[in-house]
Amino acid sequence: TNWAGTVVFEARERYAPRTTSQVQDAVCRAAADGGRLRVVGTGHSFNDIADTDGVQLSLLDLERRIDLDEDARCVTIDGGATYAQVNAVLAQRGWALENLASLPHITVAGAIATATHGSGWERPSLASAVRSLTHVTAAGDLHTMTRGEPGFEHYPVHLGLFGPVVELILDVVPAFDIATTVYEGLEYDALVDHLDDLTRPLYSFSIAPDWSDGGRALLFAKRPRGVDAPAQLAGARAATSPRHPSPGADPVAVTEQLGVHGPSAERLTHFRSDFAPSVGDEVQSEYFVSRETVADALRALPRFADVFARLAHSMEIRAVAGDSLSASPFATGEMLAIHLTWRRDPDAVRRELPTLEAALGHPRPHWGKLHAAPPQQLSEQFPGLHALDGEARRHDPSGMFRNAWVERLLGNEPA
Repeated sequence: TNWAGTVVFEARERYAPRTTSQVQDAVCRAAADGGRLRVVGTGHSFNDIADTDGVQLSLLDLERRIDLDEDARCVTIDGGATYAQVNAVLAQRGWALENLASLPHITVAGAIATATHGSGWERPSLASAVRSLTHVTAAGDLHTMTRGEPGFEHYPVHLGLFGPVVELILDVVPAFDIATTVYEGLEYDALVDHLDDLTRPLYSFSIAPDWSDGGRALLFAKRPRGVDAPAQLAGARAATSPRHPSPGADPVAVTEQLGVHGPSAERLTHFRSDFAPSVGDEVQSEYFVSRETVADALRALPRFADVFARLAHSMEIRAVAGDSLSASPFATGEMLAIHLTWRRDPDAVRRELPTLEAALGHPRPHWGKLHAAPPQQLSEQFPGLHALDGEARRHDPSGMFRNAWVERLLGNEPA
């Protein structure tokens, strides 16, 4: 199943190779059998994007490779490495990744495939750190694309269309410290009216409204060393004990707060690497709204307060800078991200999504989460999909790396 146990995979075979040559062999065997193959990472998805009726390939057992090149300011990793593993090696050498998602336990290759992100108006998605990507083609060959080469923009956010990604080269930066101060009691109207003033000065941030309390929110404010944290912001006061983004949840697994500085890898994530994430009794949705429509979207949310209080564990509001990647939700500029962790009732959630999405102005959805957007809408919102599809078919003319999810999105005709 997926991470939360809400998607039961239908693969006829699951294989976890240890070497790149074994990955190539698996692809060739699947091709010879006339079957299909799809890669799964840590399964932190909430739809069937990683499913297949053929071979499901896990890269978690690949021989670990995390090689830092300080002169080139980059790190080369294998396709199964997690952010926690990469962070640990970089920290030992005095280097870091510029940005991280909420969970450090996910694989880098899986995260970049769906434009997973952290937060901050100047922090682009994790895929933007990709300098080079090597994947296995449907013929079993290795193919590498490097930033600056024509067509590279199709590769980082690839939705699994290029098959197994066995190596990535990522940008790194010198290690830096971050401190998290949580402000509690932020009134929702103050959040909407002062969003830019509250969040643009921050390196990273997350806002967690509590819809059982009128949308009153926690603001997780992350600042680099040397930047002062005031005792209050817009009427919200700095918390005096740790807080969890989900209202009422035990904060034992969250990264350190209370304005205590520490390595960015131990502060930018919400959750600590040494706490394995539990199998969540949940499903998730996430929507990206353009900077021009942020105010309208935020003012629409209170209409669904009863729905959120009844069906959602939590909501998280973040921001992502723009990029130039074909299938990225952020290809047209910075976006506000509205993330919902729903209770584990997918049918009830799906019934609410069309109305919620309409109220938000039909925003772009996260590729790996629940949404109601039809393929025609996605095709219009992501014009780069057509070029990505064409590039993918060049390496996979028979469509062996496609699945039902891809076919709903792009169709299933071979090249």
